[in-house]
Amino acid sequence: MALPAGYPYAPGPMPYMPAVLVKPETISGIRTYQIGLVLDIVFGVFALLIGLPAILVTTSNGESAISLAAIIGAAACGLVIVFVINFIVSLTSVLKMHHGADEYGAEHARNATRGVLFKWIGTGLSTIATVLVVYLLITGSFFLIGGGGGVPSTAFIPLLVTAFWTGGVTCKGQMYRHMVRALQPPELRFRADLASILIPALGLVGLGVIGYATARLVAAFQNPGSLTGPEGTQLVVALIGGTFLPPGFALVGYILFLSVYLRTSDRLSQGLAQVHAAMPMWPGYPPAMAPPPPAPYFQYPPPAPPAGNPVSTPAIPTASGTCPECRRPVAPEATFCMNCGARLRAQ
Repeated sequence: MALPAGYPYAPGPMPYMPAVLVKPETISGIRTYQIGLVLDIVFGVFALLIGLPAILVTTSNGESAISLAAIIGAAACGLVIVFVINFIVSLTSVLKMHHGADEYGAEHARNATRGVLFKWIGTGLSTIATVLVVYLLITGSFFLIGGGGGVPSTAFIPLLVTAFWTGGVTCKGQMYRHMVRALQPPELRFRADLASILIPALGLVGLGVIGYATARLVAAFQNPGSLTGPEGTQLVVALIGGTFLPPGFALVGYILFLSVYLRTSDRLSQGLAQVHAAMPMWPGYPPAMAPPPPAPYFQYPPPAPPAGNPVSTPAIPTASGTCPECRRPVAPEATFCMNCGARLRAQ
């Protein structure tokens, strides 16, 4: 489709009909995803502020560990609230992207379908992790501290939570990657791929840290004399707070994805502006039909026949041998004028 001469924007993806008649849902969905990414970044920052001090508290004294445990509990409640808000925003985004999957062609439809699939898998895993964190904050710490012989099953909950959360943020990264795979500027594809790799890689780092702390806790339960009370409290705080490391580390990938989504949103807006600017040339519209000319207000009557020469009376040549109509010379024996066709003789 030809664009107007001197158009200021570079070519961008253009939506199919009838999406050009209104604002495509894909653009609205991507902009809503930007809000979700901001919430993910906020969630990641708070999670990292909880997770890293919880791991570092193992080198501090017991009093600091107890005070930090209270802070972690209060912050975790706030994180649950952010998680619920983010879930609602993300649900709105994925519904818009799903409804508008066919607006930008078959390739985008395939990628959007994969993104929706990763969305639901990641949401399920993250929801399980959040529920387990709440359960651990309410009851788990008492079971961990007060074990009376043998290894309680709650000792493995932090490791399980970290595994679920790592899987959840990994799927979320793939969702963000596929939703704009066919729409993003080509030069940003590597950035999106890098973000989708960094999220699970950093999550595995957090999983390794919690795995090591869980091994220490299991060894302490098997040899009760090897771990004192303050050291046990520090280890429990590290386990509970360390479960926030995967979503905390994931903010690196979320920041990269946010830059990709901002550029993609601008690109799609430019493509939509191109379509609207070239709307008269859009092949889906019928060509403009010229309106019929208006009827004249006054019709002039046909000219009257010359005076003295009624229509029914044939013209008779004069004695001079000329046509009475056009005054051209005619032969005496001619019946019609060779110039104007007037009848010269009566039958």
